[in-house]
Amino acid sequence: MTSDLSGTSLADYGKDTYQRYHFTCVYCGFDGRPFDSWMQLSIDHIRPITCSGSNEPDNLVVACRACNSITSRMKFTEGMSREEIIKQKRNQVKRRRKEFYDYWLRMAAPRYLDRPLPNV
Repeated sequence: MTSDLSGTSLADYGKDTYQRYHFTCVYCGFDGRPFDSWMQLSIDHIRPITCSGSNEPDNLVVACRACNSITSRMKFTEGMSREEIIKQKRNQVKRRRKEFYDYWLRMAAPRYLDRPLPNV
């Protein structure tokens, strides 16, 4: 039985991008090679389509879903280079991950760690 992946980034423009970046998020380094991790990867437009970006290969990178979400609303000026945008996105990811981690430590971790772990 074969699977039809047409209409997905795996069969379309993203296929080569995943391979070019070795199934690794360019923003946080998340390793997407194991199957369950691979399912968390997505294709990110370095310069978003809404900021005159394109589907050209040099505008596409691999991002984990968390990083893609964190950077999804960022805006960039016309003259910014690819490298400047990637640097800004990496800095945004670093800041937001710290904020999320601090929040998790304050709010979720104490409640989670006080309970026995569920049997999986």
